[in-house]
Amino acid sequence: MIKRTIQHRAGLLMSTIVAFILIADGLIGLLQPNVFASDMASDGWGSETLLPVAMLALISGVLYAVPRTAVLGAILITGFIGGALAAHLRVTQAVIVPEIINVALGVGAWGGLWLRDPRLRALLPLR
Repeated sequence: MIKRTIQHRAGLLMSTIVAFILIADGLIGLLQPNVFASDMASDGWGSETLLPVAMLALISGVLYAVPRTAVLGAILITGFIGGALAAHLRVTQAVIVPEIINVALGVGAWGGLWLRDPRLRALLPLR
């Protein structure tokens, strides 16, 4: 019982961090687009893509933060992170800090969900 409580709390902590980062990223993209404009331009994306990207980050983070829609949020986060990773690797052709952060967010999203949801642990058991 105690192990399950610690496991659930660890999952909540991981999930909270992931949701916070994505929601903050989306809000900054919507409210302060100039923060990301130069980075997006250097990656080859026009300024018109900033709004959809910020909305996707925000929606994914919010869906992930709500327990009833957390699995859908995790799926969207995985797609979002995969796209960001592909875009960065296309430009830099090297593994650098943004790529490591993207992978950590994806692992954190599913790891946090796995730790806090016994149905997911039953579906994907570690052996």
